[in-house]
Amino acid sequence: MFGLLRLRGFLKAKSAVFHGGNEKTGSVVLLNRLKFIVDGEPMDIPYISGNAVRGVLRRMVFKDMLDQLGYEIDVSKKGGQKLYHALFSGGVLETVEESQGVIDIELKRRILNLLPPARLFGFSLGNQMIEGKLKVGHLLPICKELSEYLPDDIQPKNSFYELIGHVFQTRKDELRVERSEDEQAVQMLVEYEVFVPGTPFHHEIMLEDPTELDVSCLARVIELWKEKPFIGGKSSIGFGELKICYDLDEKSKQFEKWLDSSLYLQFLKEKREEICLLLKGLENLNL
Repeated sequence: MFGLLRLRGFLKAKSAVFHGGNEKTGSVVLLNRLKFIVDGEPMDIPYISGNAVRGVLRRMVFKDMLDQLGYEIDVSKKGGQKLYHALFSGGVLETVEESQGVIDIELKRRILNLLPPARLFGFSLGNQMIEGKLKVGHLLPICKELSEYLPDDIQPKNSFYELIGHVFQTRKDELRVERSEDEQAVQMLVEYEVFVPGTPFHHEIMLEDPTELDVSCLARVIELWKEKPFIGGKSSIGFGELKICYDLDEKSKQFEKWLDSSLYLQFLKEKREEICLLLKGLENLNL
């Protein structure tokens, strides 16, 4: 079907969320920031990048696909390593010899027909790139400063300054090599800037000209994220948990009957043998 499916997401931090950038102030690790024009003036506002969200969703759906198929990539081989990197990280576009590793049009067709997550997220393998249909926006805190960048029906109550807190952790300098044998490791205090629990976020996901199978695969993506609703760093120690809710935009209601993962899961079950044969062939490509 031609058109644009747009999902609007309303997410809320259930625990402190840390998505660090490259900037530090002393021992304080700051949240990632993006410059916005607010009331005619540039302002650096913390946010969670669309690339971070897309990476989480990509890894979830491809792992789930392999689990559903019962297929394990042989990462002991170079071809398996490249396929794993392509699926889980997007791969790297490489220059190869004309006689080596060329993915022909027929193989591209098989990839697009048999790997629905590849149609959504795309990947690069060898010197060929498969473009994904999925557009993942930035996760924006719902704050007064971003009012003009949010949908009109969202009325922020707080400044972003009120949505930011700080957490403290200690760690030992055990890797310092110049310490003498009888010298004790020193406890180091590290401070992290975080979005506080309760911070609301707005998010948009778009899918261009989707088929019924594409929409069903996207439904599975959202299901998987709700099962493991985390974003940002340090999730292993309690950071980054979200309450996740997505709804179709009013102009996308035509896709509502397809927004169910059962068709995608049934497809994997019925096409398992063909898909596994394709994955094995991709592992053995001479790239």
